[in-house]
Amino acid sequence: MLPTKYFASEPQFLCSVCSQAITNPLCPTCLTTEIQAWLTLYPDLRRGLLPKLFRYLNEIEDKITDSTTTCLKCGNKRASICPYCFTDHVLKNLKKLNANNIILKEFFEFFNFDLDHTGYSKEAERLGVI
Repeated sequence: MLPTKYFASEPQFLCSVCSQAITNPLCPTCLTTEIQAWLTLYPDLRRGLLPKLFRYLNEIEDKITDSTTTCLKCGNKRASICPYCFTDHVLKNLKKLNANNIILKEFFEFFNFDLDHTGYSKEAERLGVI
């Protein structure tokens, strides 16, 4: 016998920046670790960007609540911001640091979370990445 009108109540985890559902629960800390590894190729950019990212991580630490989702990579409850919003923040800082188009193109190749192509993917298209 199949149940009729069965509705499971699953929690919806929303990004504290854009208020959209977090569909790729990777926490900013894990993403920062990956960005650190990538930036070993660009030491000057690394020195300029990482302090900004660490300050941002400290700021968003206050936004972690009981309704924060668990990160798929580290297993901690700290995915309070979607990967798109976090990588958008990183992209803006890369631009402020005058990262060249080759570096921006590489960033898009490795860290593009604009899956519906409504945000920064437009710039990636302009650079010929996607």
